[in-house]
Amino acid sequence: EIFEIKAKKMADNANAAGEEQKHDVEYANEEAKQTVDIPTVKTSSGEENLECLMKIRAKLFRWRDEQWKERGIGNAKLMRDRAEKKIRFIMRQEKTLKPVANFIVSEAPQCVLKPMPNAEKAYVWFVQDFSEGEAQVEKFAIRLRTLEDAEQFKSKLEASQEFNNKARDGSEDLVWAETVEDVEEVVDDIETNKPAEGGED
Repeated sequence: EIFEIKAKKMADNANAAGEEQKHDVEYANEEAKQTVDIPTVKTSSGEENLECLMKIRAKLFRWRDEQWKERGIGNAKLMRDRAEKKIRFIMRQEKTLKPVANFIVSEAPQCVLKPMPNAEKAYVWFVQDFSEGEAQVEKFAIRLRTLEDAEQFKSKLEASQEFNNKARDGSEDLVWAETVEDVEEVVDDIETNKPAEGGED
């Protein structure tokens, strides 16, 4: 009878232990059950030390296979590195933030804007672009929302080109344009399915 009592007690203890061990991980207390450590990942866009001089929503195209192909919709920005005295054009696809254009606003014959045929709010130019990690000469076209935006884009890009040329030559006669707020916004206001109207020239 003593052995039967001991055997029953051992079986009861085993069942109780089985009820408690329903998970692979043993938690020390209730607080530990509810706490999950998530590591913090710091990301960098490479634009943290740059000053924004212009931000205009636009649609960018790239010349490929004898036709204009959409590169992306987003904010076309002119960003100034105050320490290096250089202004570059940066544009990212707004939903993925993938770079679609990234280049220093260079001297002529690069970065010379030409109106796109049959498109009064669009310009064409070629430049050495770095958006895909390596330098590559690209032909771009950009379409703006309004005539006012188009005029502002042309004016500010040409002013940036003059700034870079003077800075490269060591001139102290530099015009330091005022900065604008650089906050990303998603606005569906550009005809995403509309192709570039003009031809190659």
